Amino acid sequence: MADLTPERVREALRAVLFPGFRRDVVTLGMVTAVRIEAGVVTVDLRPGSDKAEVREELARRVEDVVRRVPGVTGVRVALAGADEGRGRDPFAGRASLPGVQHVIAVASGKGGVGKSTVAVNLALALAEVSQGVGLADMDVYGPSLPVMLGIDERPQVTPARRIRPLERYGLKVMSMGFFLDEQSPVIWRGPIVMGIVRQFLHDVDWAPLEFLVVDLPPGTGDAVLTLVQQVPLAGGVIVTTPQDVALLDVGRGMAMLGQVSTPVLGVVENMAAYVCPSCGTEDAVFGAGGAERLAAHFDVPLLAQIPLALAVREAGDRGRPILLADAAHPASAAFRALAARVAATVRGAPHAPVAGVSA
Repeated sequence: MADLTPERVREALRAVLFPGFRRDVVTLGMVTAVRIEAGVVTVDLRPGSDKAEVREELARRVEDVVRRVPGVTGVRVALAGADEGRGRDPFAGRASLPGVQHVIAVASGKGGVGKSTVAVNLALALAEVSQGVGLADMDVYGPSLPVMLGIDERPQVTPARRIRPLERYGLKVMSMGFFLDEQSPVIWRGPIVMGIVRQFLHDVDWAPLEFLVVDLPPGTGDAVLTLVQQVPLAGGVIVTTPQDVALLDVGRGMAMLGQVSTPVLGVVENMAAYVCPSCGTEDAVFGAGGAERLAAHFDVPLLAQIPLALAVREAGDRGRPILLADAAHPASAAFRALAARVAATVRGAPHAPVAGVSA
């Protein structure tokens, strides 16, 4: 009995994977407390899902695992949001978007890491293997989607007061940039930002889509929190560059997703290395191995390494992303491999190999 501790129980719970994912409930931050009294273990669990079948399956798996820990005489699983839980789950109000199967957030705690470039090319690559993909630019302070996709139109509103997303390169797209001129400063407080995020989710005719890719602003502010409170996410793709100054902020962003019951699908290392177009020599301009260490620390996969290349920047500035501008470019291959891994994870299939450059 003396050996029965909350730490031992938590370690045992690492064997409980969230249904459909390859991460466990401890890594995902779903185990909020473990209490032990006279051999009876109570596990407080925030399941991050409103689906009854998922909650029941998680509770069953947790109970089965904990019962096998030496010294345990009884198990009680307290699900947040249920009658036996610790009160109302703050994310219990989330509802799936009609006609949208999977919502994928592209996030980073750090600005300037090329997150929007990753989001746009990921969406385009997913569109090659899916029947419907949307891209929502939630960076209301610095929307870049109009430039990167070469769009200068404005969305139309239907008679039912629904927003019809624009379409470009096979994607359904929405951005605050469609409603602003290039010189307008965006000076908005949190409630306005949160209202825009809710509107882009619920008042846009997204359906039918298999994937909705959401390009989030940097940091852990109002837009990010509103998204995770409004809809259940299939997971987050975390974008970083290799240097330590970026990794510190990105790590905080990853920890935040765990706190709001959002699974992290993995890490993308952007600007991983510069490959000389003449001689093929690789130069680790921003360092090497940073994203790999970050992924290992959080026990998530390194999804892709995207090379630092002038062609990627030029393609985005011209409004025709690298995936379309040069399908044979190494960055295009890395984005397609990234999309394959993301789709496989969300659909519950085996992972594809990591693609990209290594420095």
